[in-house]
Amino acid sequence: MVPQQHRLDIYRKVPKDLTQPTYTGAIISVSCCLFILFLFLSELMGFINIEIANELYVDDPEKSTGKIEVSINISLPNLNCEVVGLDIQDEMGRHEVGHLEDSEKIVLDEGRGCRFQSNFHINKVPGNFHVSTHSAARQPDNPDMSHVLHKLTFGKIIKGRNILGAFNALENTDHQEVNSLVSHDYVLKIVPTVYEDLRWTTAGVLPIHFCLQGVHVVQPYRSNNSCHLVPL
Repeated sequence: MVPQQHRLDIYRKVPKDLTQPTYTGAIISVSCCLFILFLFLSELMGFINIEIANELYVDDPEKSTGKIEVSINISLPNLNCEVVGLDIQDEMGRHEVGHLEDSEKIVLDEGRGCRFQSNFHINKVPGNFHVSTHSAARQPDNPDMSHVLHKLTFGKIIKGRNILGAFNALENTDHQEVNSLVSHDYVLKIVPTVYEDLRWTTAGVLPIHFCLQGVHVVQPYRSNNSCHLVPL
């Protein structure tokens, strides 16, 4: 007879015949351990991996300037620096011929060619900017718009981060072996991108991501120059 007080024992001993190992029990035990390890590694990888989320939102007029920073660097080996200029126009009525602010011209090949680089801002509306000879006091007789486009970027650049994107899709585009009277049109699709570093709870704006949508080379014409770069 089992004493009445023993019936109150919560931590009762298991009979020895129920504790003997079996082949089936070993399989179940190993399977459970592997399953637990799988769950642990899955949660760990999910915690470590970077999550990329896409969102659509409207610019805050109080925080947004409504402008995009543009940087261009182009060489025109057969055009004198005196006739090279940058023109900007858009649907808001801006029409600027011969933009000079934050621009530089470097003489190439003893005055025969020119390397033009400039940093400027454009409005977030349809428009275009182009390198041409429109601003020159005297137009050249046979303008040669062959060129090498070294750099064309939009937005601010965040350095030191390995972020994929076509931030300079037209880099080193070479159009030197073409008819000298051809006009070159580059049509780009610009996609604004915001980068948030959740690990350091800081935020920054990436160089605005853009991808090349199409390149159009106009047939030769003799009326006037024009190397149109990037209608927006």
